[in-house]
Amino acid sequence: MLMVGVICIVVSALLILYFFLTAGSAPGGRGDWLREYRFAHRGLHNEEFPENTLPAFLRAAERGYAIELDVRLSKDGEVMVFHDDELKRVTGQEGRVADCTAEELARMGACGTRHTIPRFTDVLREVGGKTPILIETKNEGGAGALEAALYELLRGYGGRYAVQSFSPFSIGWFKKNAPEVLRGQLSAHFTEGAEHIAAYKRFIIKSLLSNVFCRPNFISYERGGVADAEVRRLRKTGLPVLAWTVRNTRQEQQARQDADSVIFEQYLPGGEEETWQEK
Repeated sequence: MLMVGVICIVVSALLILYFFLTAGSAPGGRGDWLREYRFAHRGLHNEEFPENTLPAFLRAAERGYAIELDVRLSKDGEVMVFHDDELKRVTGQEGRVADCTAEELARMGACGTRHTIPRFTDVLREVGGKTPILIETKNEGGAGALEAALYELLRGYGGRYAVQSFSPFSIGWFKKNAPEVLRGQLSAHFTEGAEHIAAYKRFIIKSLLSNVFCRPNFISYERGGVADAEVRRLRKTGLPVLAWTVRNTRQEQQARQDADSVIFEQYLPGGEEETWQEK
């Protein structure tokens, strides 16, 4: 009996520790819009209006969707809207974003179109508060420079926005330096395509143990993981949960059982899936 009691005490202590490490910071009413909007992944993009370009963002705003986008720093320290570290997939050119100046990047066409890589300042000006913006910081290194530059631009912006990242250190920067900014932890099961990330880092982020560093206000989890016990528990504590990336109505209906909203592409929520590429 004594051994059983000791085991129960140890298990209870471990559970309490786990709940403490993975806890978030519920945003209350200021995070309601995260539940109300669907988020167009890299804008409402198609072959004519590529991902992470101004036309894709404006198309999303016109249709009443919020915008999800990615930011990186240029060589000269400007916040640019671009997903990949490498330029090749989107621009067809060799090299890295971090090795090009903002002026060089702003001249590069995206996906063979006349639409170019935008500065984040241009996005803020053109969107102008018409719809919320969900900003993913693409930070593979230490947090600080990108986050500070981004926050400096956001301080004067009157529209609704939130930041999110796979890096708990990036989100932790906002917790420490800009606690008024809604911050979200991105996570996934990392079943493929993440081999470059150390296994222990994948485990920490997947299990949301990284929450101890950043105490996120919301969670963005890959579509297949929103039903995980730890995600569902955090949702019950008041943290909004977003599911990414949803690509059709069936996936959205499934994700909505455990998520408050979705980050979507390749279809129009509430409409015909084949119409998403309308021009």
